[in-house]
Amino acid sequence: MSGKPMGTMAINASLPKKASVVIVGGGIQGLCCAFYLTTFGIKDILVLDAGYWQGGASGRNGTLIRPGFGGPEWTELFKLSCDEWSRLSRKLGENVMFTKRGYSMIAERAETAAMLERAADVHRDLGVHSYFVSREELPRHLPAINHRRVAATLHLPDGGVAPHHAAMKGLRAACERNGVQVFYRTAVTAFDRTGGRASAVYVGQYRIDAGTVVVAAGGQNLQLADLAGTKLDGYSMRIEAMALEPIRPLIKPALALIDSLAYFHQTSRGEIVGGTEVPERPRMSLATDLPVMAATAKVYLDMFPQLAEVRVLRHWAGMIHVSSDFGPLLGEHPDLKDLWFSAGWSYGFAGAPGAGLLLAKAIATGDIDSRMRPFAIDRFDRGKPVAEAGIVLAKN
Repeated sequence: MSGKPMGTMAINASLPKKASVVIVGGGIQGLCCAFYLTTFGIKDILVLDAGYWQGGASGRNGTLIRPGFGGPEWTELFKLSCDEWSRLSRKLGENVMFTKRGYSMIAERAETAAMLERAADVHRDLGVHSYFVSREELPRHLPAINHRRVAATLHLPDGGVAPHHAAMKGLRAACERNGVQVFYRTAVTAFDRTGGRASAVYVGQYRIDAGTVVVAAGGQNLQLADLAGTKLDGYSMRIEAMALEPIRPLIKPALALIDSLAYFHQTSRGEIVGGTEVPERPRMSLATDLPVMAATAKVYLDMFPQLAEVRVLRHWAGMIHVSSDFGPLLGEHPDLKDLWFSAGWSYGFAGAPGAGLLLAKAIATGDIDSRMRPFAIDRFDRGKPVAEAGIVLAKN
């Protein structure tokens, strides 16, 4: 057995003694996996989360969704996910409020503009709709942006945003309607290893036998991997964002400023929500820092001068676990059978429906989809990291 069962935890009397699939983590990754598993006919599913409802990164993110990145691996995965977002309300029978307002990738440097040219070729080859906004069209596309700072704008009209509260509410409702048991404030404290496989989880001293265990616990993935006696690449880190006070409509599409390491959009209430990445020492904390606020404010001032007098309404942080190449870690752990991970995410909200579908398909049928294979857990051991230039993240 890995980890040590804790005897002092109050156990919910409703917990089952066994499940076909136990998912550790009740954020958007865990709930997406659970929902899609039910579409493959698996009903005996248990979701356990140590935190409170929407208390993790799934309730603390920018909610931006795009189908295309710079390289083929990310683009194939996120095209699938964006397609799933567009039909998720219909599949769930719940309104996730996905708005296809478009997503623009902005280059400020010539080198980044050249990367967007290559990205457009990738998009065309993979069936992602994208096009360059000309300098003449830019004032109509983004009237408030500092046009002198823009070297190129690659627009993806199928991208958009989905409020995390609507997505999470819809997923949980659909999961529970399909028979999935979901428990929050219920921490997994140990795993059992029997015959080279993950055979059970413990909540305190309460044992739950499992046919399959999936770990999708965001910033806690590394600790849970250690509890299971396995190792994962990457580290936990904090991402911060802030919302500006409501103003008149100023920005229509969601935006990624690749060179400024910034991303944001304007909500239907008029708030501009987003953040800027700054290199900082990874740490487990939800406290916000002045350097991130200052960096975000500078980007707003440089790129959208009209925001100079707008006040900050809220500033918050969320924890994620990122891999060395910032790509997800998807699949069964090579060192322990029946232990699966959806981990390493830096764009976990946007990628959740696609990852949930592919992971559920792999668990239910044994078929590892080609869009999932590049993100295998052991890719770093095999010297196969996935390079991606179209992301907005600062290396520490």
